[in-house]
Amino acid sequence: MSSNFKKLNRVMLVNDDGIDAPGFSVLKKIAEKISKEIWIFAPKSDHSGAGRSITLRKNINVVKREDKVFEVDGTPTDCVILALNHFMKDCLPDLVLSGVNAGRNAADDVTYSGTVGAAWEATVLGVQGIAFSQMYNKKAGMNFSASEEYGSTILKQLISKNLPKDSVINVNFPSVDKNQVKGTKFVGLDSHKLSDKIEYNIGSSKFRIGSMITKEHQVEGSDLYYLKMGYISVTPLSLNVTDYKSLKKMCEIFE
Repeated sequence: MSSNFKKLNRVMLVNDDGIDAPGFSVLKKIAEKISKEIWIFAPKSDHSGAGRSITLRKNINVVKREDKVFEVDGTPTDCVILALNHFMKDCLPDLVLSGVNAGRNAADDVTYSGTVGAAWEATVLGVQGIAFSQMYNKKAGMNFSASEEYGSTILKQLISKNLPKDSVINVNFPSVDKNQVKGTKFVGLDSHKLSDKIEYNIGSSKFRIGSMITKEHQVEGSDLYYLKMGYISVTPLSLNVTDYKSLKKMCEIFE
């Protein structure tokens, strides 16, 4: 497949860890394998957990670092909005890639993610958005070898198909070395959050949201289930988040 792959004319890159993050350098290497031209719009600083938030009622400073490389003092979604509606409006990209995030964006965590939020915004604006995240290993630390090795292969597979226009593609790479990746699974999201640890000092007005408290076991066949087994997970996320099953039930009850 790779030998017959025709490079895209143009892609735009964004992330939520910041323009100088290690994972963003990995994303650039991946993009170079699938596109002739690369444009970069990324946050000046870390915006992890920004979701799809945007900056309102204040100016957003945009600095051109070099040709086609822009540092944005705003959220990941700000980056996409500014790029597609202004800077690139006359030369829109074929694809918006977001990542590679340092840490997974899977299960019900996806709505927190600035990485996913940026890909989501791109898809809303009519350009296919794909989010890449690298699972973290507590013992071995942050290892991007799996995403760097397989990122372009996954993209070529996805691009060669006619992806739904209203679908955001969320890709997570397992926390194993590239040689230990078992394969790719197309799966749904897990549901694993129970609560959060709250850090504070008695008598202080300052609080911090600590680590997430999660379920002990993953739903069999879900993204987290396969990630922890060493597989790459690919999950399409629908822009239309209407719960049609509940809507039908409500209509039966109230109408």
